[in-house]
Amino acid sequence: MSSEDRGEGRYVGALLDRFRLLGTADEGGALAQARRSIHLHGFRHWFVRERDAFAQTAKAAFASGAAWAIASGVFHVDKPVLASVAALITVQVTVYQSIWRAVQYSAGIVAGMVGAMAIGAWLGINILTLSLIVVLGLVLGRTLRLGTQVNQVAITGLLVLSFGHSYGFIRVLDSIIGAAVGVTVNAVIAPPAFSRTAAKELADLADDLATHTARVAKGVRGEWTHEQARSWLKRSRELSANARAARKIAQQAEEAVKFHPRRNVHMTEVHRVDEAAIALDHVATQLNSLMRGLSDMNAEFSPVPEKLREVPEEMALLLDDTSKALSAFGRLQVPDKASPRVYEELSGLIKRAKPHARDAAQAMQPGDDAPTLVWSVYGALLDDARRMLRELDPDDGPHREGIPAMLRAYSVHPAR
Repeated sequence: MSSEDRGEGRYVGALLDRFRLLGTADEGGALAQARRSIHLHGFRHWFVRERDAFAQTAKAAFASGAAWAIASGVFHVDKPVLASVAALITVQVTVYQSIWRAVQYSAGIVAGMVGAMAIGAWLGINILTLSLIVVLGLVLGRTLRLGTQVNQVAITGLLVLSFGHSYGFIRVLDSIIGAAVGVTVNAVIAPPAFSRTAAKELADLADDLATHTARVAKGVRGEWTHEQARSWLKRSRELSANARAARKIAQQAEEAVKFHPRRNVHMTEVHRVDEAAIALDHVATQLNSLMRGLSDMNAEFSPVPEKLREVPEEMALLLDDTSKALSAFGRLQVPDKASPRVYEELSGLIKRAKPHARDAAQAMQPGDDAPTLVWSVYGALLDDARRMLRELDPDDGPHREGIPAMLRAYSVHPAR
């Protein structure tokens, strides 16, 4: 397999890793994520985020139906269900992966048919030949590097042995028709640009980070325990893992635009999404550090005296600012009509947070008689909060390129 093939595989693997992480997180899962997105941004923006998924679902349904119609109407195949299956398999990925998967699927079926015909003619049909075709099919599938279609050799071999040689030819014809239809539909009708998929993942990640930060800000305003802080730390670690997975998706999105008819156009968006992923990865790391600081501050053997463990309102307000900035930054990853207003809100939030940071620094002066470690803990909490806001600054931050270009242009418009 070439380096390009491996790159595409890494992209799909990264996407699956991200979905798996979302599914195992306490507050993950598709339904929970949808509710969170609708609650934060409204139904209309949620629909904008999900429109690519809806479009891809519609394409898959259309390709399956078209493959059936062509196989039965043009080639007179009786009940060509395999054509629909092949179209469904090939249409749900990138254009590059769609072509490669069509080749894998067809090669697996042809290899299985040829192997079954040879073994059946030589040894007949019995338990030995059935076992042999499975073993040889799996070995041949791996030898030919058929990837996700490695089982097709063995499956086709078993079916050909059971139903006869004519079934093998029908299966090959069905599969080739379906694969061809799937590739054509995927390349011609709204070819998928997985930079948008990566952007949607980043928007969801930002919402998760925003929700968690807001929950912590609310929690520290009252009495909170070490156990609560440990649960906050656990959740922040989950989000940090999600951030690394999302960044991996963004890095591999370049592989996903191979053979895309508008590759040059989408490369700009790929680079932007990668920059946004770096920003959120840094924010997740800093949030994790802040949660660790809170946990250590309220631990049984904490160096911070009990009377100094209360988090001042000014620090909670700074966390609220961070939560709102994360929500706005995430929404900007999937632009819509409200994006200029959201950009203004994010820019204003960052500016208003600066005096809040100064107020928090003043409020967290532990006193000259406080142990040195108390100063270190307080200073680390403040630094983490300020750095998160710095990462999200759309005007002067280090990841300004993570904001869509049309909004960066808006930010310097004379009328602003």
